[in-house]
Amino acid sequence: MTQRQVYPLSTWVIWTLGLPGALLALGVALAAATDIGDLPFDNPGLWWLGGAGPVAGLMFLYGLARRRRALRRFTSDRLAALLASSVSPHRQALRASLVVLAIIMLTWAILGPRWGVYIEEQKVYGVDIVVALDVSRSMLAEDLEPNRLEHAKRAIRQQLTERAVFQRAHRLALMAFSGTTSLRVPLTTDHLSFRDRLESLKVGSVPRGGTAIAHALRDASDLFARSPEQATKIILLFTDGEDHEGDPVQEAQVLYERSDIRVFTIGVGNPARTVGAEVPSDDTAGAKPLLHDGQIVFSKLDSAGLREISGAGGGRYAPIGDLHVLVEAISEMSRTELAGEQRERHRPRYQWFLALALALVGIETLLSETRPGFHETRRVWQQEADV
Repeated sequence: MTQRQVYPLSTWVIWTLGLPGALLALGVALAAATDIGDLPFDNPGLWWLGGAGPVAGLMFLYGLARRRRALRRFTSDRLAALLASSVSPHRQALRASLVVLAIIMLTWAILGPRWGVYIEEQKVYGVDIVVALDVSRSMLAEDLEPNRLEHAKRAIRQQLTERAVFQRAHRLALMAFSGTTSLRVPLTTDHLSFRDRLESLKVGSVPRGGTAIAHALRDASDLFARSPEQATKIILLFTDGEDHEGDPVQEAQVLYERSDIRVFTIGVGNPARTVGAEVPSDDTAGAKPLLHDGQIVFSKLDSAGLREISGAGGGRYAPIGDLHVLVEAISEMSRTELAGEQRERHRPRYQWFLALALALVGIETLLSETRPGFHETRRVWQQEADV
């Protein structure tokens, strides 16, 4: 046996890189050709751990190269054959391959794939909140960065869906309004769906222009139809306050006195702009200002009107920059048991990959590197030596 045959490079490359690489390629092909790629994962952000298997294979090959170099420097082919007569090079490479595969299986277990659907019953204790967001053209004004609408969406996302006091505690609904209303999300604890629909809102999401706050409040109150009678019911109205029809103050008062629905108003705009801000003609960058009868249209935050609405509706007013103050106030309100929900969940399957990893490590531990029949050959040698 030559020095190269003691540690055959091609065998090690096939077992430590070729086989794991083929399995990874098969997984990628299955993900591209089937629905496997759409499976949810517990930790998708750790996808980079997928490189741990190939790196382990390269480390084994690096160790192999060092052993080959040491063997070449300090032994002859005859001595190498004598030293390695008891060891199977293929079994050595197989053991290394099992370790690499175990690392790959452990990586999948950490990623946490899920498949198979089951129904989970949830009881929700919290507050029912309808978010009514103004999407009229005046919300394109750029007195807030980057404009009023995008600024409001960012504040809603940060304060209502990402704060720990709101996650899995309150039910949220989303309604867009301008001259009429458009329901986007009914009352739900699925804050991820709420956030996705929120991000898709833009000026023009509601076909009729203008701003009808009273109509928006009335339609928002209908979303509480299935709320428990004792539930705390709140409307969060995000708008610049410019109203073109109806009497929102009277509507807010009626909702509070008859249905115990509180109206909180959030002013979206810069109160320091005494003359308001120019309204762009569209939502593209550098758009020309909107003109009416040849005059540039300005939009000014109506803080006084919004305070009047919230006062009549048993709520509070805050500028968009102080939204966290209202959120804290809502989190301190009495929570009641809201209607139970049935949610589809995917079953965690990480334990399968963890079991495979442990099995591979166990096989690697039990697998001997000794050549088949070597013990019998050694016994014969020993008998001959005794004679």
